[in-house]
Amino acid sequence: MEKPTPCLGLAKRSSGSFNSAAKDAAVKVLTAKGCAVEVSDLYAMKFKATATAEDITGKVKNADHFCYGEETKLAWEVGKLTADISEEQRKLTEADLVIFQFPMYWFTVPAIMKGWMDRVLTLGFAFTHEKRYSQGIFKDKKAMLSFTTGSQESMFSANGINGDMNVTLWPLQNGILHYCGFQVLAPQIFWAPSHVPSEARGTMLECWRTRMQGLLGENPLAFTPLDCFDGEKGYQLKPEVHEKHAAKEFGLTVGNHLGKALPPNNQMKAGSSGSFNSAAKDAAVEVLTAKGCAVEVSDLYAMTFKATATAEDITGKVKNADHFCYGEETKLAWEAGKLTADISEEQRKLTEADLVIFQFPMYWFTVPAIMKGWMDRVLTLGFAFTHEKRYSQGIFKDKKAMLSFTTGSQESMFSANGINGDMNVTLWPLQNGILHYCGFQVLAPQIFWAPSHVPSEARGTMLESWRTRMQGLLGENPLAFTPLDYFDGEKGYQLKPEVHEKHAAKEFGLTVGNHLGKALPPNNQMKAGV
Repeated sequence: MEKPTPCLGLAKRSSGSFNSAAKDAAVKVLTAKGCAVEVSDLYAMKFKATATAEDITGKVKNADHFCYGEETKLAWEVGKLTADISEEQRKLTEADLVIFQFPMYWFTVPAIMKGWMDRVLTLGFAFTHEKRYSQGIFKDKKAMLSFTTGSQESMFSANGINGDMNVTLWPLQNGILHYCGFQVLAPQIFWAPSHVPSEARGTMLECWRTRMQGLLGENPLAFTPLDCFDGEKGYQLKPEVHEKHAAKEFGLTVGNHLGKALPPNNQMKAGSSGSFNSAAKDAAVEVLTAKGCAVEVSDLYAMTFKATATAEDITGKVKNADHFCYGEETKLAWEAGKLTADISEEQRKLTEADLVIFQFPMYWFTVPAIMKGWMDRVLTLGFAFTHEKRYSQGIFKDKKAMLSFTTGSQESMFSANGINGDMNVTLWPLQNGILHYCGFQVLAPQIFWAPSHVPSEARGTMLESWRTRMQGLLGENPLAFTPLDYFDGEKGYQLKPEVHEKHAAKEFGLTVGNHLGKALPPNNQMKAGV
């Protein structure tokens, strides 16, 4: 007899949305198969997306230098996490299969679901240093992504304008689900349902129902086992693993590719005031101000910035309340000056800016939910991008932007041979899918590798290097991305034949996302001019 199978479903605000229909279909089929299904509708629950000290009931151990991971671990051990987190952890503990149902926002999950991951998958409960990846805490459970896109499938191919979907999914499937030990099932992708006839949407749902019949018996995606890495040497692939795969055409996974081409469909089939990030922000403000720049800081936690994108972001009536589309409705609201004051203020700052620096601690291989919420809500259709104005022809093509962030892992662990996979791959959804998509000239990221695991003197050196870089930051060349006119818009935004011909004899692909079946260009997302 099958065990209970809770299903974590994230439906859109409207009960008539496609994601809601996909969630309903999954619940119906699994229930008919005898599974006990629980649904967490995060919007209906008004789930808090931002991870803060308020997630802990009672006193914290170190309020002056608050570390969310360590403090929530201690709180979890003594049952002092808030009721909403504890309830979601109960569901997860009892689950055999977890399905994340969502509309893809900015190449990843919406901020409210990212907030669920930030707050529920706490240190100790979901992972430890010893229990992660193939030896993870949830290794006896299965999980999968089921989501809608706004782009056609061709646009998310290795030659497509959005880049390879396998690369886009790596941070979510490897960096979150597999990191916690889940056996990750192939994603269910509903390609651009809002752009196809109703009959086609019906066919999509019928295919999903059919797949659900055998879902529990599916094999998971392939990831490199933990014991293939040498923990005493920075979690690099062991020499014998290199030797075993030396003659093979493809790398091990999207992240562990051994300098080879990515394995096809590897991911598709079978902030406190005492923190290092705060110090990095202060250093940037200090140097830029001294150089005569007018600097504005948006401290999202201090602002209690709302992370979830909802209809409440629009003042006044919406055009279609029954079938609410956030993108279209906020475009109309922006045009009419009907967006809420917090969004309008951030858009003002962005309009006036020449350089935007996103300073954050990397949470689950991407930005924290509160920053993802800023991106979801501020980078609205019409204001930040349109179908005609994106990528190299984007609205913000005269502005520069960059990521500056801390990691919890050593640099070696984020290499092409490292256990976390190539950092160039991890950065692609953020740098290409958000910043470059809006037209920004993207400067090389500033990465502070595992500052919490080094002596204070080393942290001081990191900050001094950052100050030195800031002196010439405005004059740096941006990262290289494939120009928009390399793609044929009449043929699904695929690379034009003449581009293929031009690069046929070259060793590497164009970018991390547009790789032409070749090895990824080294450091394409890490250094300018490559």
